[in-house]
Amino acid sequence: MGVNAGDAGSPEELTALRQRATSDAERIARLEARARVTRTINQELLLAKSEPALFHQVCRALTNLQHVKSAWIGLVDGPFAVRPVAYAGFEDDHVLRLTAGDLQRAQGPTETAVKTGRPYVMPDIENDARFEPWRKEVLKRGYASSISLPLIHEGEVFGALNVYSPRKHAFNPEEVDFLMEVAADIAVGVRTLRLQKRLDQSADLLRDRLAETTKAVALIGQIRDPYTAAHQENVSQIARAIAGEMKLAEEQAEGVRIAGLLHDIGKTCIPSEILARPGKLSPEEMGLIKTHPQLGYDILKRIDFPWPVAPAILQHHERLDGSGYPAGLWGNATLLEARILGVADVVEAMSSHRPYRPALGIDSALREIAEKKGILYDSAVADACLSLGLRLFPEKAFRR
Repeated sequence: MGVNAGDAGSPEELTALRQRATSDAERIARLEARARVTRTINQELLLAKSEPALFHQVCRALTNLQHVKSAWIGLVDGPFAVRPVAYAGFEDDHVLRLTAGDLQRAQGPTETAVKTGRPYVMPDIENDARFEPWRKEVLKRGYASSISLPLIHEGEVFGALNVYSPRKHAFNPEEVDFLMEVAADIAVGVRTLRLQKRLDQSADLLRDRLAETTKAVALIGQIRDPYTAAHQENVSQIARAIAGEMKLAEEQAEGVRIAGLLHDIGKTCIPSEILARPGKLSPEEMGLIKTHPQLGYDILKRIDFPWPVAPAILQHHERLDGSGYPAGLWGNATLLEARILGVADVVEAMSSHRPYRPALGIDSALREIAEKKGILYDSAVADACLSLGLRLFPEKAFRR
């Protein structure tokens, strides 16, 4: 068949389509870049052995963003000073020392963020009179805009994260929200490191350390997405009950419970604007969502759990018929723990409210498990879930 010349649209329409496609592609690229940075930071939150190491890796991760030239972190050191402790992207530490000295005037962006407990954005350094004391040195190094964010732990500001961009107006509201999440993650990392330091003083507290580490990891999810945090807690309870109904050994059942608490931790790497959106997601955005099992595995794989927590999280969206993800595994190629998580995840998700739909109810959730038993879901796991029935899932048990 031939194509009429008019079918392609006018030049203006074609230009608009190209611009829209370019804009969409750039947005997806930004989201993917943020996801990579968040993944790196989450790994460092769990693996860093000291606060300076954590701070340094966070700064390095942020400089991997295309619009970020440098970043530094400082800790409050007296009433009128912030002491730099880590930085990345600077040619040398001259600007860092100069900035730190000027902060003692209590007039700088960083000091303002520390004093107010709120982010302080400098959208146009060249033309903003408030940046006069630092303009010459900062412009010489190619910085056009900046943001300072307070680091807050238990209601107290203990430091600041500072990010510089070679672009003017680089820190729009979306970018500020992302960096506020990073600042909150740093605070969680500091809390975890200080707790671990205390717990390391006694080998007898090893299990307590593991429990606190699990709580700290779960807290990352709670900060980024309270809905996902509540979902993980509920899935953990359901999965533990199913393991008990299957009469698994207590140690294995505990591993199932821990995996349930962390099974969606990979979603902390997904931009919150996608997770909370009530409307339909694009194929590209859904593709990002489907990376969360792999992201969760990458975050947790180097933690020495006494159970297969990371592999179970990697596999919890696999299905018996191979229709799951990320690997499309068939049959019993997945761990039993993952098959339990898969059923618990479906039951909790269907019986709870989602941003894009109301709760479908526990009856619908149990019907799904019964109808797809042996097709999508492990038969023994499904039978255990169904035998629990409303005894485990009373009408209001997981209503929010």
